[in-house]
Amino acid sequence: MEAGLYDVLRGCFHDGTKLSETPESSWRMQSVLSNLTHLFNTRQGAIAHLPEYGLPDPSIVYRDSPDAIHVLQQSVRRAIERFEPRLQRVRVRHVDREDDVLRLTFVISARLASGQRVKLQTTFASDDLVQVSPWMR
Repeated sequence: MEAGLYDVLRGCFHDGTKLSETPESSWRMQSVLSNLTHLFNTRQGAIAHLPEYGLPDPSIVYRDSPDAIHVLQQSVRRAIERFEPRLQRVRVRHVDREDDVLRLTFVISARLASGQRVKLQTTFASDDLVQVSPWMR
């Protein structure tokens, strides 16, 4: 089975798509996207028995660090390496988007255990939940 336990128990992925309506060949990638979406939308310390799970609050990172983008970029990489074992050789790169200065976008490059290369994007905005999706140029 390629879907994660949480996805199987819920019967759907993060976006509400039912497993039964999704080709089994795409379950692994959908499950990774689900896990990363949950991970990035959880603030460290929110889960009492696993205080390292999630990311630091971006608003605190911005307030406390002159190098906030780099700090958040490294936090994303460390969180993936720790809590998404299906991704290996993780690299996270900030994408400067002059057309949208109110959002931070990172491109995540990695390999699945099968060797398949994946590129994802995640966008942080002050008014939205963090989104994770396949990378769109």
